[in-house]
Amino acid sequence: MTTKTWSVQSRDDSQRLEIDVLALDAEYRQTLAALRSLARSGVRVGVGACASEAGAAPALRSRWRQMSAILPGFDADPDGFVGAVLEVLDEYPARMILPCHDGSIHALRRRRREVERRTFFPFASEAALDIAVSKTRTLALATALGIAIPKGVVVTDESDVRAAVREFGYPVVVKPASSWGRGKRLVAQAPVNLDEALREVEKIHAAGLQALVQQWLPGRRDAVSFFCTSGRIWARFAQTSHREFPPLGGVSVLSESISPLRDIVEPAEALVRAADLDGCSMVEFRRDREGHPVLMEVNSRLPGSVALAISAGVDFPQLLYTWASGKPLREIPSYRVGLRQRSLSGDISHLKYVFEGPKRTDTPSKGRAVATFLYDFIRRPSAIDGVDRSDLLPSLVELRHGILEPILGETLRVASGRSRKIPRRTEGAKEV
Repeated sequence: MTTKTWSVQSRDDSQRLEIDVLALDAEYRQTLAALRSLARSGVRVGVGACASEAGAAPALRSRWRQMSAILPGFDADPDGFVGAVLEVLDEYPARMILPCHDGSIHALRRRRREVERRTFFPFASEAALDIAVSKTRTLALATALGIAIPKGVVVTDESDVRAAVREFGYPVVVKPASSWGRGKRLVAQAPVNLDEALREVEKIHAAGLQALVQQWLPGRRDAVSFFCTSGRIWARFAQTSHREFPPLGGVSVLSESISPLRDIVEPAEALVRAADLDGCSMVEFRRDREGHPVLMEVNSRLPGSVALAISAGVDFPQLLYTWASGKPLREIPSYRVGLRQRSLSGDISHLKYVFEGPKRTDTPSKGRAVATFLYDFIRRPSAIDGVDRSDLLPSLVELRHGILEPILGETLRVASGRSRKIPRRTEGAKEV
């Protein structure tokens, strides 16, 4: 007899409930946004979270969930994680599975055929995903399409790093060729001297990944999200990021919907079509000193800021479910511009980083960071990501684990009889 490697709890333990969608990665804000959007339209959604993150997973406390599954961690035990997911799907058959994190997607892809025998996997083909997850392959395709990319090289040793920094000058950007490697996510860094650059390259190589050294670009960070099937784009949504955590380029903590500017939409559409990226994807740009957009990367999943797109009228989770259901898709021709969304816990993490971390490229001064943090409450109030008056428990979870714990630290955890590492949920969602 096989020992169950997961636990499940229905919203109402007195009856066994059926589900239509199994949404994973319940600790991330895009999972909560997708859960609420789908459930309000009558879709029955179960949610899953890795055991190590379950206590800080807002979606596990949502009134909209039908059931909650606690799973092994995909970082430490990817095969155990996928095995548990398959067991959940055997007991709770669902029309679609919706992983929202690079790590869970990576694990599920390794056993994609087994997953697809049970449910719809709303992602592009493996060949397309191989392009999307590899920065080198993405940039090569962009170059072939005539899309501007940052100057950069793959580095393998100290002589390569020295040559790159001589060419580009400090600061340079050091990043992995793929964001996920050996059970952890790596993000771009901007070293300001050779020793720092070599340390960052060593970290990337230790994770089994190629290292890239690129020129640093100073301009605005814009992105376009798409929903595409068989080369047809059904929806597009453009946004700009006013603040990110980490500041160099991480999760957007203050973003705004913008008009679909031609200089980013046209190259992004060309790239999505050329890569055959079915499903949801986000194409990210950073502008150079002259204001021209330069491609950064592509993420082929729901963006972390998907709640902004939903509120603006582009409901990507609903499009995914319609696709999974085999129902006719309808193009979304427009959306609301000028909406702003703020991740309060992420913004606090950004502020904390400014005060506690080293001074880095893209990191504002302490005075400016405090002033903009406070002034943005007054100047142009933003919707607070995840806050919903009709579904308050997730907000309380976020308040404790995403705001109070980072501020009060160990004092709060010891007082409650717990002592654990605060989960860095922002590490798992690299997008504008």
